[in-house]
Amino acid sequence: MGQTVRFQEILRRLTMIDEGFIEDQAVLGLGLTSVSALDARTAALLRLGASVAIGALGECLERSAGRALAAGATEEEIAEVLLAIAPVAGLGRVATAAPGIATGLEYDIEAALIDPGSPPAHHAGRIAAGPGISEPG
Repeated sequence: MGQTVRFQEILRRLTMIDEGFIEDQAVLGLGLTSVSALDARTAALLRLGASVAIGALGECLERSAGRALAAGATEEEIAEVLLAIAPVAGLGRVATAAPGIATGLEYDIEAALIDPGSPPAHHAGRIAAGPGISEPG
């Protein structure tokens, strides 16, 4: 692969959040190891909290929420993570992350902001947990 083509492929795969490629190339080990003391649900909730704390992009937050759901976390637990980390991460970070997480939970936050009295709306169909992420089963 030529130099120009290589950098283009790397940027393309990072933009797509191609976890398999990233793990292979950067040896990040995004999955849990078999010797982890944490269950998958707890680890997914911690990763979601860390993503919010570092100011991850909306799409990353959506995927983190999807992974947490796939690992067995409830929507309420995911929302509670935001409240739990707010004193440390800051209200601004948490408020900025809320719409991305709402999208990951299929909650139509825009509609709820327009009409707070309406019942909560959910989008049709769950957002995929991402490439290389298997649903529990």
